[in-house]
Amino acid sequence: MKGGNILIPCGGTGGHLFPGIAVAEKLMEIGHNPLLILSEKEVDKEAIKNKNNIAWQSLPVMGWPGFFSKKIFSFSLKLFRGYKKCHSIFLTFNPDLILAFGGFISAIPLYLGLQQKLPLILHEANATVGLVTKLFSGFAQYVLLGMKECEINVSPSKKIFTGIPLRKEMVKSDRKEACRSLDLSPARKTLFIFGGSQGAHGLNQLVLKTLPFLLERKDQIQFVHLTGSKDYEECLRSYNDLGYKALVEPFSHRMATYYSSSDLVISRAGATTLTEICAFGLPSILIPYPYAANDHQKKNAVVLEKAKAAFVFEESKVSPEILSQTLKRVLDDRQLSQEMGRRAQVMFEPNSTDKIVEIVERCLFKRRK
Repeated sequence: MKGGNILIPCGGTGGHLFPGIAVAEKLMEIGHNPLLILSEKEVDKEAIKNKNNIAWQSLPVMGWPGFFSKKIFSFSLKLFRGYKKCHSIFLTFNPDLILAFGGFISAIPLYLGLQQKLPLILHEANATVGLVTKLFSGFAQYVLLGMKECEINVSPSKKIFTGIPLRKEMVKSDRKEACRSLDLSPARKTLFIFGGSQGAHGLNQLVLKTLPFLLERKDQIQFVHLTGSKDYEECLRSYNDLGYKALVEPFSHRMATYYSSSDLVISRAGATTLTEICAFGLPSILIPYPYAANDHQKKNAVVLEKAKAAFVFEESKVSPEILSQTLKRVLDDRQLSQEMGRRAQVMFEPNSTDKIVEIVERCLFKRRK
């Protein structure tokens, strides 16, 4: 098949962007021409900076703030500017198909694609349907689901479970080698902590308050902690002051190595994060971001909790004492830890990227007939 121009709106959060990158890389391998549409957020620039082979453009847009928000003027101005720039992108790129991974960044490209009667494919990663997916699902050729539990009111023939694509570098390596490459001890239990591209502060503070309750295990455990830029100095100082062995970074592109070195993950519950945890077969303690749209992180986390692959706590209700007790329970009970990891790995869909690419090519073939 002759290569197609595939427009992929996927920016705004790492959870939207990383699956877009995974699919773009695969499309390029088989001769297609993808173009990512990102937001102007720093997280997008950080995540894409090592992907020099992938073409991308950014739109100056923001999420819907609500009718009575003080940000409504800024939203309107950015919406106008974003529409103009996106229209220009359409003229120069001339897309054959829109593959949208949700979020506010997808709305304008999908609207313009609908005007031009282009095939639209939506990917909904979360256990609950996002606003953009709701708005455009009726016009889409297919709605692809990252979680089987997601319910959306479209024709069964349009709804396909694909799972969530992972970047090709997200491959598990030997734990001992991973630990040594990070200057960590393979003999210690490794706790991997991160808040994702949004909402790290509350999780960081909870973990810092929990550290004093783990001091008797200081020689048995070690930490990998991705803090985000704002909390980096405080977190680094706290680990050092208490004498813990810890690798603390604001952001990193070494996620596969961190997962491979880990015995337990403590994180938010974005859909892509949960997919990565499942892919690496790790037990986890999930603390959903409390301000996520439609509380979708909590609903995502409950999927793993019901499968007995994770413990889930609300940030406002969990205490440092409870978190430390749960940590100790997972770390001390090898059978529990292994069973949680096994249950997580069973939930992973390893062929997600290939499934999505096959659907893209199916739509291109139909359009060209």
